[in-house]
Amino acid sequence: MSTEIQIDGPRFLINGRPTYRGVSWRGKSIEGLLMNSRMIQAVFDDENPQTARHWRYPDTGVWDPDRNTREFCAALPLYRQYGLLAVTVGLQGGGSIYAPDVYNHYLSSAFAPDGALKPAWFNRLRRVLQAADKAGMVVIVNFFYWKQARRFENDTAIRRATAQAAEWLLQTGHKNILVDVMNEVQKGSGLLDSENIHRLIEIVQQTTLNGRRLLVGTSIHPENSFPGGRWEDMQDFHLPHGNHSNATELRRLLQTLKSSETQRKNPRPILINEDSTHLENFEVAVDEYASWGYYSQGYGCGGTVQQGRFNWLAHGREPRYADLSGYQTLPINWGINTPMKKEFFNRLKAITQGD
Repeated sequence: MSTEIQIDGPRFLINGRPTYRGVSWRGKSIEGLLMNSRMIQAVFDDENPQTARHWRYPDTGVWDPDRNTREFCAALPLYRQYGLLAVTVGLQGGGSIYAPDVYNHYLSSAFAPDGALKPAWFNRLRRVLQAADKAGMVVIVNFFYWKQARRFENDTAIRRATAQAAEWLLQTGHKNILVDVMNEVQKGSGLLDSENIHRLIEIVQQTTLNGRRLLVGTSIHPENSFPGGRWEDMQDFHLPHGNHSNATELRRLLQTLKSSETQRKNPRPILINEDSTHLENFEVAVDEYASWGYYSQGYGCGGTVQQGRFNWLAHGREPRYADLSGYQTLPINWGINTPMKKEFFNRLKAITQGD
């Protein structure tokens, strides 16, 4: 099948029809929402052999980026059966182990320091786009993650990477794509900060092929959901993050966004593409008519700070592949294989009525 994502005011459409057509949950319509999950490591690799050893599969003792992508693609039809419509996949991955001896040294980027594209990464991304297209799903492609973006030579390289990635995505012919240009923008004046990130949004919007362009936004750091800058006016959809927020705080954030002058003048979809495993936040998002994104880090992520409100430091990485928790700490079992994953997907099916 061919899957095309479109926007109509605050609603998402797939192939010209509102998502979850006619579906309500507890008296609230979910028509036009895009329930999703952060699967940021789906095309991950690590060029540093000293850190790559941490990602070895427990059943083979070997890290294998092709296996990682292959197993992710194989899981997409199952996710879709539960009502999941979108996944966020990163061109610079995300945090896996936050201990400084690993986090400060792993090399995970689809871009060379000068902004050139790395073919192996984009070949894996092509496989994801194809598998998602076939499953009737959307891929939210995140371009930049702060830890790896610091390795670019200069701003020219960042602009080059942005333009070339947008061109490549258009040239695939796939139309099941949304772009999250920068993961968790923060207040500041750098090119990847709030005061200038609109310049990259603009590059994506102005990159066209046969009159078509990509839909693009930028996700915002949860500690300051409304930093200064022109990004909010320019983006095609809003990408707030709900991690660090309890249900009451998330409701307040969403109500503030919905009542903002920008949203009143130009209503656009609100797409949370990173929150937590706390399903009360999922329910609040539905109640406030916002798409919600599951984020399950996984045990064994190291460091000294909890990732969000859940204590992922309670124990180390599981020794058996079948038991691997989460969808971000590598290596990943992309199945619905743990009680926590099952709880989310079962709630998702209850809310969306599944496929």
